[in-house]
Amino acid sequence: MLNNKEISLKVPATTGNVGSGFDCIGLAVDVWNSLLISFNSDNLVIQNKGASKDAYDSIKVKDNLIITGILEACPGFDISKIKIFSENQIPYSNGLGSSAAALCSGLLIGNYLNENKFSLEDLTEKAIKIEGHPDNVTPCLFGGLTISVFDDLNNKWIVRKIDIPKELNIMVFTPDFISNTNTSRKKLPKSVSRLSAVYNISRVALLIDSLHRNDLALLNQATKDSLHQDVRLEGFPEMKSIMNAAMEGGALGTIVSGSGPSIMIFSNGNEFTIDYEIKEAARKHNLEGNTIITKPSNQGIVLSK
Repeated sequence: MLNNKEISLKVPATTGNVGSGFDCIGLAVDVWNSLLISFNSDNLVIQNKGASKDAYDSIKVKDNLIITGILEACPGFDISKIKIFSENQIPYSNGLGSSAAALCSGLLIGNYLNENKFSLEDLTEKAIKIEGHPDNVTPCLFGGLTISVFDDLNNKWIVRKIDIPKELNIMVFTPDFISNTNTSRKKLPKSVSRLSAVYNISRVALLIDSLHRNDLALLNQATKDSLHQDVRLEGFPEMKSIMNAAMEGGALGTIVSGSGPSIMIFSNGNEFTIDYEIKEAARKHNLEGNTIITKPSNQGIVLSK
């Protein structure tokens, strides 16, 4: 039985991979979707406001990952009695974890309806199974930087969280076009060389160490990648110019955010200079887009009654 007729959620944006940590490292970002859920509606209502409103509105109910998550955590729930109002800051399908945010929101709503039957670890397993990879859903649920490893002996996921130094800032350049994650993943090679594997393994270890020690000067090397970023940028050569411009402006490092097309920039000062250089590079390529300056979030999704 529901004790509350309404609940609210705040769910963070995320970036997967963080450069070298392909499919195993993720980071929560201080950009949020805010949801208000009512359980006494006469019929199913889903309303969106804010970023990418038209794109969010175009999602059919059968494809809506909020609904998918609700029914996964509370099978048999009558969704015709629910109203979802979502005020969105996370752009749709731009490499900032919009699908993970929707799925994790639904799982927490469903778990609430199911009297919190499932632990956070249970919900994590469900989220990864549906999403297909862990590097967005885990920072969405836990916050901070997450390391996700599949334990093949016990057939479950191990997730560890690292809090991010407060000195680190994030800039995100989001172009006015979208990229489909599944399409992007299909472009990736099925095998890689030993040299490429070692290149990434060494740098993901350096990434964890640099954040743990607050040695932010190492982020440029630590986020470099030889497995996925160049492939994902093949169709968007102008985005490589954005990354180069950010480094020239004084950035600590740049990455393709998730599968793209957004570019994430790490900084600790020089943000206005970096922003100017980004905009100049975008102008030269006749590229429209938006830049936000924010920070990592050590807080994951929050449900309030």
